[in-house]
Amino acid sequence: MGGVIIYVNLWMVILFMVLPFGIKNQVDSANYQKGTDPGAPVESKMKKKILITTLITTVIFSLIFAADKLDLFNIRKLLF
Repeated sequence: MGGVIIYVNLWMVILFMVLPFGIKNQVDSANYQKGTDPGAPVESKMKKKILITTLITTVIFSLIFAADKLDLFNIRKLLF
């Protein structure tokens, strides 16, 4: 259960790191519509960002999991 909690927390942190990449604001686009927030993105590309977030999180979590299984560091001793 602890691994799931670590994975979900890591996924959320990485998602917030990935969200601003590739954003084009409405002010920067050619067809800016008045009455909309100028900082709102034209396209959010959330499916792509969720996929990238999942891949990065899986790699980082796998490294943490392998380091724990190889006893490179003991997570349980760090926590308690």
